Amino acid sequence: MSKLDVEFSETEMHHLAEMCAMVLSMLGQAMPDLKDSRAEAWQRLCVALLKAARGVPSIGRHMELNPDCGYWFFKRSYVDRAFFSDVLDEYRDSAFWAELVSRCAEQSLVENFGDEAVNLMSDEERAARVSSLEKALWNEVAQHGMERLLFMLPAEES
Repeated sequence: MSKLDVEFSETEMHHLAEMCAMVLSMLGQAMPDLKDSRAEAWQRLCVALLKAARGVPSIGRHMELNPDCGYWFFKRSYVDRAFFSDVLDEYRDSAFWAELVSRCAEQSLVENFGDEAVNLMSDEERAARVSSLEKALWNEVAQHGMERLLFMLPAEES
């Protein structure tokens, strides 16, 4: 395979290192066992880029060897105030609410119509009904967050 020579400004390298840190954080959460060859390739590339970034003094002083995984990463004090941490927090927050609303809409459909009726619905009808419920639930969580969300546990579990 041929190699490419690429030059980055210090600022660009800093951004690239943060992007690599974000990718590694996401891979670590989404695919902790890394059983996918593409995920492994991404991890190797990000680790190599972070190692290269370590050689830039303005970046390297914010990095340390992570004993858990054996590669260079940003220090906790840096991560806590880094842009990529804000991006990850926003992603996690939006993914949480999207998944919660989607699952609640599906559950509500089953509670209102029953399993059998929902299974007999066409994909289009089920999707339209779920979409309508999702819109109502999005409005609810947008206005009230989790204030009015209710979980009903069976008596033996509460």
